[in-house]
Amino acid sequence: MYLSHWGLNQSPFATAAGLSPAYPSEAFDEAAARIDYLVSEGRRAGALLGEAGLGKSTILGAVAAMLARRGAHVAMVDAVALSPGELLWQANSQLGAQPDAGDNPPRLWRRLEDTLSHHRWQGQESVLLVDDADQAGPDVQRTLARLAGLESAPGARWTLILAAQPQRLQQLGEQLLHKIDLRIDLYPWTEQDTAGYVQHALIDAGGLDPVFTDAALARLHHLAAGVPRHVVRLADFALVVGAGAGLEEVTEAEVATAFEQLRWSPPAATHLV
Repeated sequence: MYLSHWGLNQSPFATAAGLSPAYPSEAFDEAAARIDYLVSEGRRAGALLGEAGLGKSTILGAVAAMLARRGAHVAMVDAVALSPGELLWQANSQLGAQPDAGDNPPRLWRRLEDTLSHHRWQGQESVLLVDDADQAGPDVQRTLARLAGLESAPGARWTLILAAQPQRLQQLGEQLLHKIDLRIDLYPWTEQDTAGYVQHALIDAGGLDPVFTDAALARLHHLAAGVPRHVVRLADFALVVGAGAGLEEVTEAEVATAFEQLRWSPPAATHLV
């Protein structure tokens, strides 16, 4: 196990379900600020767009926690294999509508409408965050479009945020696309972001001394193409390679070896191997 070799208390790059870390990069902060703007202004819907691995799910989770801390009512769902009924049930349940097991769709709609109206009169924000929205089936797309149309009166405090890959944006359907007020594009980490994340992760894990050389961090960034999920995986395996060789630090060579052994080659970085 590499933890003892590097003097760490825990794995610095362990992530739940393969999600990239909620590191406060410039891209992360900008996306979170734009979502906050949409919610604060009571806008109808926004689209959070980014390629796989750029952290859409992580940002949604972080934003959900941020909004909840300030008193907003937040529901977060994943559209993969979701049915319209499941979507309505989850929205009702998480937003505090307290649905009954026997509620049919019309009853679920009425519960949700009443709940959103109550939140509005209380001056409270209601937010639905939908991950993998581009994976939603036609029936769920229509349900999302109808959800986006709720609380259309002045003073509405109801917002949908839809996460999708940019090349699949049209999969949301024309009806739903017309309701999107703002497009929020994610982009890869800068080299400074990558280095900052790796160093902070090691410190948080109990590391007292630098582990990666500056050249290794630069190499890691370029091989991972700045994609947070790839940075996490490559940095983690580079520690394994370095520990296996009994080294005192991770250099460019160990990063390159880890990259090759992972048998993973992001298109933007293959020419660097």
